[in-house]
Amino acid sequence: MNRWSVLAVLLASAAALALRAPKLATRPLHNDEAVNAVKVSELWQHGRYAYDPDEYHGPALHYATLPFLWLSGARNFDELDDATLRLAPVAFGVGLILLLVLFVDGLGRLALAWAAVFTSVSPAMVFYSRYFIHEMLLVFFTALTLGAGWRYWQTRSARWAVVAGVGLALMFATKETFVISLAAMGLAGVVTAWCAVDKTHRIRGLLALWNWKHAALALSAAFAVWLLLFSSFFTNLPGCLDSVRTYLPWLKRAGGQSPHNHPWSFYLERLAWFHPAKGPVWSEGLILILAAVGTAVSLVGKKSPLLRFLALYTIILTALYSVISYKTPWCLLNFYLGLILLAGIGASAVVDFFRRRSLKAVAVGVLLALTLQLSWQAWRASFVYSADRRNPYVYAQTVPDLLNLVQRTEGIARVASTGFETVVKIIAPGSDYWPLPWYLRRFKHLGWYEKLPDDPFAPIVLSSSKLNARLDEKSDRKWIMAGLSELRPGKFFELYVELELWKKYVETLPRERD
Repeated sequence: MNRWSVLAVLLASAAALALRAPKLATRPLHNDEAVNAVKVSELWQHGRYAYDPDEYHGPALHYATLPFLWLSGARNFDELDDATLRLAPVAFGVGLILLLVLFVDGLGRLALAWAAVFTSVSPAMVFYSRYFIHEMLLVFFTALTLGAGWRYWQTRSARWAVVAGVGLALMFATKETFVISLAAMGLAGVVTAWCAVDKTHRIRGLLALWNWKHAALALSAAFAVWLLLFSSFFTNLPGCLDSVRTYLPWLKRAGGQSPHNHPWSFYLERLAWFHPAKGPVWSEGLILILAAVGTAVSLVGKKSPLLRFLALYTIILTALYSVISYKTPWCLLNFYLGLILLAGIGASAVVDFFRRRSLKAVAVGVLLALTLQLSWQAWRASFVYSADRRNPYVYAQTVPDLLNLVQRTEGIARVASTGFETVVKIIAPGSDYWPLPWYLRRFKHLGWYEKLPDDPFAPIVLSSSKLNARLDEKSDRKWIMAGLSELRPGKFFELYVELELWKKYVETLPRERD
């Protein structure tokens, strides 16, 4: 790398941090984030973590978050805030840009610089780098595995084989969907290697590329990381078996009926052109168009094996994610990394197409102007529309009104003689109550019910509107319905409070001046 490439990567990283780090608590926790928050708090406070093969994904996110909790100054999970939890994805989102230097001799310096810039300002990359879920870590570890694999191809060094093995194990320990990326890597790798060796002695050439000693080192490193993380550092050895058993429920989920089943075009529609009613237009079309150019450049003529591999890998991975009916928008990040790398190649090819320096300068200027527009979209998505359904990356998002419900519930507890020891009953079918377990964590006596119990009354009751509780009528107005709040799109909660307690709370509210 020359100094200009280094400078481009550093500036892109600085821009990425500026877009990802501010105001991390602007958006209330999504229910998935809240589940992760409760689990990582258990690990932090009590040292307990056990991998669940049916839900919640792998342990990497929880262990990666611990250093940020240690440094936060919080003494217990009551003092944790949403912003602290999101620091780990921010760090991995910025670190992803630094990892791109592993590909520099395969991509070219100019392509690397453009890929770093696009990663920095992509609205999808920015938005989900501010999300306390597993996806950004999975993308980071995928880039680490690919980058180490490329470095091994170039150097045949055992240390890069070990790094690739560690990266692969970390992918495994992050999220079960890593197998989709692994399948795409394997298919693209075989085709790339097949094309790279002498046509007359292909089998012999392929065998010559294989080093059993280095493969054993890579697998040993992967095994060690897998064992440590899934066994929760030898405190839960059954977690290792569960890491394999997990694919039974996940395979059923991928192919079964679900509210998260969507058509094949679900991801690409969000990236290419998303224009909701009474909302702005969203598009990362610049990256998609340049990725198409980069794909054509990578597959035509004698190019670096890395370019051919990236094109094949991205095409295969995009197709696999599109075919699987179970879709959530953050999953697009996995193939979008490849598209962004190809877009860097495409941007470099566009600039190189022009021979005159003046025309090259014009091309760079146009690309930078369009990149600024992407930056503006990233800012708008993460700050202005961070919890708005008109944002293509907002999905089953907690409504900000929930925070008003939590604030009111805590205010009521503060005037109660029992404070946060006050009994609160939360009544909702299934898991419709998330993220309430996180936001009501200061309460010491929470009761959770899937249907109205025989005795539904408590000083404070939160009931799903689906249940039609009518506790005010049933109590002959000894309980009052004190509010109706939206938890997630279409999911409402009714707040019931014991009448005398409600009167005490109302007396503490500021009075309007005449």
